[in-house]
Amino acid sequence: MKEPNPNENDIEQRSSPSTDDGTPPTPPPGPNLADTDPEPDKPTIRVAPGELHLNRADAEKVLADTGAYFTSGSGLVRIIKKGGGGVAVELVNEQTLRTFLSASINWERKGRDNLWLRCDPPQSIVKALLFGQDRDHLKPLNGIARQPYFGDDGALIARPGYDPGTGVYGVFDPSDYRGLENASREDAEHAISYLNHLLDEFEFETDADRSAALSAIITAVVRPSLSVAPAFNITATTSGSGKSYLADVITLFAGPDEPYRVSYPSGADEAGKLIVTVLNEKPAAVVFDDMQTNWKPFGAINRMLTSPTTTERMLGTNRSATVPTRALFLGTGNNIEPERDLRRRVVTIRLAPRHETPALRSFHGDPVADMRNHRAMAVACVLTVISAFRAAGEPMAAVRPIGTYDEWSRLCRQPLIWMGLADPAQSLIDQVSHDPDRQALAALLDVWFDLFGSKSVTVRQIIAKAEEKPLLMEALEDLPVMDGRHINRGKLGWFISKNRGRRADQLRIEAGDSSERRSWKIVAV
Repeated sequence: MKEPNPNENDIEQRSSPSTDDGTPPTPPPGPNLADTDPEPDKPTIRVAPGELHLNRADAEKVLADTGAYFTSGSGLVRIIKKGGGGVAVELVNEQTLRTFLSASINWERKGRDNLWLRCDPPQSIVKALLFGQDRDHLKPLNGIARQPYFGDDGALIARPGYDPGTGVYGVFDPSDYRGLENASREDAEHAISYLNHLLDEFEFETDADRSAALSAIITAVVRPSLSVAPAFNITATTSGSGKSYLADVITLFAGPDEPYRVSYPSGADEAGKLIVTVLNEKPAAVVFDDMQTNWKPFGAINRMLTSPTTTERMLGTNRSATVPTRALFLGTGNNIEPERDLRRRVVTIRLAPRHETPALRSFHGDPVADMRNHRAMAVACVLTVISAFRAAGEPMAAVRPIGTYDEWSRLCRQPLIWMGLADPAQSLIDQVSHDPDRQALAALLDVWFDLFGSKSVTVRQIIAKAEEKPLLMEALEDLPVMDGRHINRGKLGWFISKNRGRRADQLRIEAGDSSERRSWKIVAV
């Protein structure tokens, strides 16, 4: 056989030698020949020793040519169609891949009589496709867009299918989204009026909460365009206030399918497995429904809100997977709030029912039904607001920056402020400014500085002083350093080390001057 060229894409040409006139040679007659003739409409891959890399590349090309198979992180995924024109993404398992390869390719290997005989896809090739790191033909899938979205250059991508520049697969009817470029301020005002109409019967605590709900709607539409975006916390003082109903309205802007409804994880390990499992399927929206606790700052939750990808251990395996994080995340619950590191990653939307029994109140309209019947029009309203803002030159209001989310602020925050609405990020700014953890630290540093000044002290000396000074003991009791009514020396040492260098009311902890044992001191900034 002629030495194959690894760069060739023609499977038939590489796998089956030809005669001088270009036609495949006729094999000599032999037993079972009729049973092993390849199907003419399928490519043939002939398995031979030493050609695993070539056979794998050929099989990968067949997968890629379907337009349904992609890579996601280190895994192999496929897009499947759902009823109503929707799509879903699922991780491909070994059995599914083996069956597809068998149905799509004629596999052959030489028998004892030197004839090419039909065979099943080799296990080595199936494994190489599932777990191999090198990809010659399969493209990365970063997300699914259920409506037009913005490319890396800022241009609106209004064509369905796969976009190589963003790695996003669009699933929508482009005829529903015509004439969105160069919208005017008047067009944007009509669009905002309709979006506000959908929210009219929800009882928001402040105008900023209503604006935050509108920013959640915009985020839902453009989430495939954003590398990172904050989550949204929908909370109220009592049950029956419409939290889940508002979440239903918002998630319909992300896509026509039902969102993923999951419980908020109870531990760090559970959080990692949940996030990678859910994000592998590229949902438009994920809702932590009816949360019973605050947003806990587990590492996986933090990463999914501030990084374009996250790597976590997969459920039921010892393998890790890297997945894109382009999904809208919301949570609902009574009197819940983000804690510690999540205070700068979650926008809170507060509902304040004006009825004693809000659960018995009924909506006169049906915004969810309106969205289901006129979703394309509602999404077009969001894109119109952004288009008008861009046509006006993207005038930026002088508001406090929120770090990590500059891109989100430009598309989902500034257009609303430009339209005269309250800052939708006000709750996030308030959460960061009024962080109870920082305030508790500030109280400790203030008492510590009053008692010791800038003198270097050990953890043991701090505990001894706390037994004499009630104010110091009270400050320590508000921190995670107690075992019942007693100070845990190890916890206090860990807390001080973790907060080294962190400023609180113009004071900060620094390493002490003692060379004999670990000590600490307070420095006035």
